[in-house]
Formats: sequence, structure tokens, C-alpha cells
Amino acid sequence: MFVQLRKLPFVYLMVCQLCFTESSLSAGDQNGRGTKAVSLGNSFVAIADNPWAIAYNSAGLLQLRSIEISTFIVPHQFGLPELRTVSAAAAVPLGGPVVGFEVEQFGFDKYKESVVRLAAAMEIDNRLFGGLTMNLSRLSLGNYGATQATTFNVGLLANVREDIRIGFSAHNIFGARIGSTGERLPQVFFLGASYALLTDLMFIIEMEKDVRFPTMFKGGLEKTLFDFMMVRAGISNNPDKFSAGIGLRYGNVEFGYAGYSHIDLGWTHQVDLSFSLGGE
Repeated sequence: MFVQLRKLPFVYLMVCQLCFTESSLSAGDQNGRGTKAVSLGNSFVAIADNPWAIAYNSAGLLQLRSIEISTFIVPHQFGLPELRTVSAAAAVPLGGPVVGFEVEQFGFDKYKESVVRLAAAMEIDNRLFGGLTMNLSRLSLGNYGATQATTFNVGLLANVREDIRIGFSAHNIFGARIGSTGERLPQVFFLGASYALLTDLMFIIEMEKDVRFPTMFKGGLEKTLFDFMMVRAGISNNPDKFSAGIGLRYGNVEFGYAGYSHIDLGWTHQVDLSFSLGGE
């Protein structure tokens, strides 16, 4: 296979290298899903209050009281149309547990990743929630074949006080491997806390540890303005990234924008649109 890969045009090899370092299947969702999480520097494990909790900390799904659906797109990551992500997620309360479903696609015809996630969350006690996510991933490389893998994530979310929450999530808990070479997929651990400084101002910190790389530290702030606008900003290291975004809510509909700046690769834009099928 590696001999055949040398026949690919150089630009495709460069794009594939970006894919392996930045994409969901190969690098533990470093770029994130959902504009709220992205704009907060992906420090979301202790918030996890929308359908994108499926990808971060499925225990957070238990906070949702009605059916919620969200669509998310990154049209040109780092300015490259080949690095495009389209994703959709939904959460459905079942009168106790909450289940979630997410499907996404990343890449272009020469390199494509597809992921389906199935999640469930339940209450452990009145202050502690637990969640489990199953990730069904497929990686295809043009005419050179495809491979699949199944991984599992677990998550916990604790309401320490009314204004403080702590979240924990472990991704690929069984150390699954992919491909004929048996390459181990990333195992990543997340630990974070959120603190509501005021009723309209939240501060979040988080630590992320991929067992292969140095620990990443992240943080974010969210300020609510006029009851319908949320302004967000975040920062992370390894690599250094700065992010910002905005959410606009009208009734049961919310539009979100987020962007982040990679120190070497520039600015990336993303948007999402979410709907709640319950009351306002």
C-alpha cells in the first residue's frame, strides 16, 4: 500500500498528512464538533449541554429535556476545500435515560473519514450522570481500499454545586487498533471544570491527555448578552490555538459561528444550526 501511495500527487499526500494530524478518527477530535465547543477552545467536557456532548462527554446528554437536533459544517479547514467536515447530531430524552446519534464525514474523494456515533446517558445519583458512546469509524483512501474500527468512550458529569460542574471523559477505552498494521487509535482522557461566575458569565478549564503526546491545557469564557446572544472565546496549547464565536438564539432555534486560529495554518471558520422540538 505504501508503495502505491507514492504514486499519488504530492498535493494529495500533503492533504492526507493534515488529515492524519487533525481529523477525528486519527487525532481524537482535535478540531471539535459544534460551534459552542470550538469557540471555547474545545473545553467542553464539563459543559456538554447540547447534542455535541455525544463527541465530548455523553453524560451531558442527560441535561437535555427535549429532542434537540444540530447540524455542523467546516467548509474549508485551513483554507483547503479538501478538508471539509459535515456533521449532524440528535439527542432524544426517553423519560429517564437520553440517547444520542451523530453522523459525520470528513475529507474528499482521495481521503475520507466517516463516523457514526451512538450514545446513551443515565443518572447515577441526583448529582452524578454517566454516559457511554460507541464510535463506528471508516477510513477510505481513494482506490487503495478502506478500513473500519469500533471504539468506545465513557463519560461522567458531576454537579458539585449549583454553579460548579466537573466533567471527565475517556475515549477509546479498550485501546482499539485499525488497519492491517494494527496501529493503535488514540486513547485520550479529558478532565475539566466549569464555574458560573455570574448568572450570565461562565469560566471553563480543561486538561486533555492523549497517551502519545504532552498534556493539552484549554480554557474558555462565555458571556450572555440580552438573553439571546452568547459571546465566547477560548485558548489551548499543544498546538497553540485561539478561538472565538457567537451564538444567537431565537425561540427554539439557535445559530452558531466559531473560528479558531492555528499558529502555523491560519484561521478556520465553522457554523452550526440547532433546533429544539420542546418548549421555549
